[in-house]
Amino acid sequence: MKKLRKICAFLPTKLVVYIDNFRAYGKVLNLNDPKYYGEKIQWIKLYGQVEKFTLLVDKYQVRSYVEEKIGSVYLPELYRIYESVYEINYDELPEKFVLKLNNGSGGNIICRDKSLLDKETTNEKLRRLMKEKYYKYTKELQYKNIKTMILCEEYLEDNRGGLIEYSLHCFNGKVEFVEVHTDRFNVYKENYYYPDWSEAKFRGKSKNRAKCIDKPKNLEKLIELSEILASDFTYVRVDFNAVDNKLYFGELTFTPSSGTEGFYPIEYDIEIAEMIDLSKY
Repeated sequence: MKKLRKICAFLPTKLVVYIDNFRAYGKVLNLNDPKYYGEKIQWIKLYGQVEKFTLLVDKYQVRSYVEEKIGSVYLPELYRIYESVYEINYDELPEKFVLKLNNGSGGNIICRDKSLLDKETTNEKLRRLMKEKYYKYTKELQYKNIKTMILCEEYLEDNRGGLIEYSLHCFNGKVEFVEVHTDRFNVYKENYYYPDWSEAKFRGKSKNRAKCIDKPKNLEKLIELSEILASDFTYVRVDFNAVDNKLYFGELTFTPSSGTEGFYPIEYDIEIAEMIDLSKY
């Protein structure tokens, strides 16, 4: 799959969205009358004027938006910003930290013990990531004009040494369901819940589910914050990380998984797609 993604960097945008849709559904993309969730995401990539979201998907610039909307208390601490790998001075960083690019997906470097970090390998990975242009592979043009930087943020973990990630899917400013990620770095699990924390009748791409995820004590606050951040958008996924009872903003995503992952059973995928009003783009 990585090889296919690299090939996509050299293909026309419209051809890539057809490929992405086929990967998700095994069907030919219907742009004239999109019915599936992934089809609507591909339509948004082509016709949704996604460039207007650039500052909101830049993981550095979006911090200003979050601070204005809900306050800086929900932002992880930002230790340093680098324009080049050569600017990084590991001696001035804490023992635990996270290095990530402001314009990509994945590839984060998690440092739990600085004394064990292979700095040369880390720098080489960062150099490679900085050379890549994420949007070229996915054709998500909201990422095209972001100036690439390296962010060094605080390392987050709860009292069990893990992290629960909540992705709240918001349609017209309202949370309709919550995607929950656990054991991200072990046996990854993905669960779905409705806002009242009843288990959703559908699943995503992953078939691995946690047996039961307790209702967050701060669920109402989580929903409230997400709806504030999503209030101006037709559809956006708002991500938060939970560390014990404290919430930290993650990111805003306007074309989740670049439209390559649908929902199952397929009738629920269609129901979810119906909540995306393309006439508002």
